[in-house]
Amino acid sequence: MEKVKVVAPATLSNLGSGFDVFGMALSEPFDIIEARKTSEPGVIIESVEGWGAEVITMDAALNSTGVAAAEVLKKSNADFGIAFNIKKGFRPGSGIGSSGASAAGGAVAANLLLKNKLPPRDIVACAAESERVTSGSFHADNVGPCVLGGFTVIRCYEPLELKKITPPKNLGVVVVMPSFTVKTLDARTVIPKQVKLSDMIYEVGNASSLVLGMCSGDVDLIGKSMTDIVVEPSRSKLNPGLMDAKKAAIEAGAAGSFLGGSGPCVIAIFDNSLTDGKPILDAMLDSYKRANIAVDKTWITTCGEGCRSL
Repeated sequence: MEKVKVVAPATLSNLGSGFDVFGMALSEPFDIIEARKTSEPGVIIESVEGWGAEVITMDAALNSTGVAAAEVLKKSNADFGIAFNIKKGFRPGSGIGSSGASAAGGAVAANLLLKNKLPPRDIVACAAESERVTSGSFHADNVGPCVLGGFTVIRCYEPLELKKITPPKNLGVVVVMPSFTVKTLDARTVIPKQVKLSDMIYEVGNASSLVLGMCSGDVDLIGKSMTDIVVEPSRSKLNPGLMDAKKAAIEAGAAGSFLGGSGPCVIAIFDNSLTDGKPILDAMLDSYKRANIAVDKTWITTCGEGCRSL
């Protein structure tokens, strides 16, 4: 193949109780990454357009897509280069894996251009290396599900090992994106350095129950298990309106609600065989309106399949 076009979706990380471990791909929104082979080695970014493009660097050594693709070319000893054109479908600083989508899309596109393809774990690792450059830490909770699709669990980081689970088909997702942004780097600085044993036990119990809910198709158990008493409370100061929006979602019928990644997106899940999710969305919007906080965009969506070629 000489050129490819890849859809790279938004993702949910943490899902409340699974900090840096849980992730889930969404059906929408998504980026579109176009890549073509070049005879000159290395990676270049020819264009970035779409939502938030003005704040995204064209320097391939710092751009999420460029770094991830360069890692793929390096790992595979490729004898060609790649030129990218990126179309953003959702903005950076959203809390639903904007840099992760760009990174995963770059890694997947580069892999599709290879004659001898890398295994999925290596593609995820290359994309996670891009996250280290752009956000300051090697984490795969966004890029993992973006590459693999579905719900993913990172069993171990050294060596990197991921497991994929197909979520229940009736798992609906509401995403509300307030107008302010939160940088991942800033959000990581407020996380507690030490955790009480009782808090750790609480988190492990909820994380375990969430996985059980995913495997058994129990949306109510999944929602109930999204409670986080360690990371999310520390990030609430960076996300005004968070707690009220979550409360509004639950009172309107959501099975669970949590902060998307570092924020500011707030997520609610629901059983889409019982409701279309609109009453939950309306309640969350009303909550932000009462707090005089503008909302940029909303989605009612489902779990998705991850990166795919067009």
